[in-house]
Amino acid sequence: MAKFFGNAAGKALSVVLAVLLLLCAGFAFAACSGKDYPQVRITIRFDDNDSETEDEYVLNYRFIRKLYPQTVDHYIELIEAGFYDNTVIHDFRSDRMVGGGYTYTDLEGGDNVDDLVSLADSYNALDLTPSVWADAARTQPLNTLYGEVTKNGADIEGGGYTNEKGAIGTYTYLQASDLPATKPVVYAQKSSDGSNRDGLSYLYNAVTSMFYLYTGSSSSAESTFCVFGVLADDDSKTRFDELTDAIAAYQDAMTEEDDSFSFTEEATMEVEDGMTRYGDYDIDISVPAHARIVVVSAEVISK
Repeated sequence: MAKFFGNAAGKALSVVLAVLLLLCAGFAFAACSGKDYPQVRITIRFDDNDSETEDEYVLNYRFIRKLYPQTVDHYIELIEAGFYDNTVIHDFRSDRMVGGGYTYTDLEGGDNVDDLVSLADSYNALDLTPSVWADAARTQPLNTLYGEVTKNGADIEGGGYTNEKGAIGTYTYLQASDLPATKPVVYAQKSSDGSNRDGLSYLYNAVTSMFYLYTGSSSSAESTFCVFGVLADDDSKTRFDELTDAIAAYQDAMTEEDDSFSFTEEATMEVEDGMTRYGDYDIDISVPAHARIVVVSAEVISK
């Protein structure tokens, strides 16, 4: 064998084999790196202020870049910038909890409603890869995200993912009524077939950093938001169930003590947005008033 590889033909063959091995290794790495389905880990803490108990829930997510490439890359950029660390669930609804845009001035104490602060300035200061522009020449990027939903003209295989318990999706509070009579349009990244996405409604291209975690048990489709990630394994699904069960148990216990107890308190926050009718609009949110749901950290495991 040694003599065989000592001649010119043997050397050529060894080079070919080496190249093939490198190619195979590359393909194996690509398969494991999660190119189409990056892996993300989100750690959430539920802090029960009244009974002074808290627990952390580690959730592994599979992001769906195969269907939502710009959406996934946008959120991965935010995660890698550390943007979500120590943010909070600021809006708790019957079927979802919304986070990614607010924190508290004092994460260890204080009042949940009065201490809630927007992270809009921190978000706007980030140098994110643009996917939406204000002008047709694409020279004025907006810090918002192209809405990868069929209602926005996106061509998504199978129509896209629907909600399931634990699913993560894009979110914005912007309503059509917040826009001028002549609704503003944007210009988005070219589609895979090379065609331009020109003159799209800003309404569907106004997502920034916010997301929702779906807490319901039944599936439903979204027309303006996309579900870009799902829980990646059974342990994460169990931990998410334990998180929602802990919140429900806390609510039940407090209601038994006081039947007028409410887990949330309604609050109105102002959102600045130069594309809207008056440059800003108000949102009504249901802030967890007696307990805190904190996104301790978010990290990319593979991308």
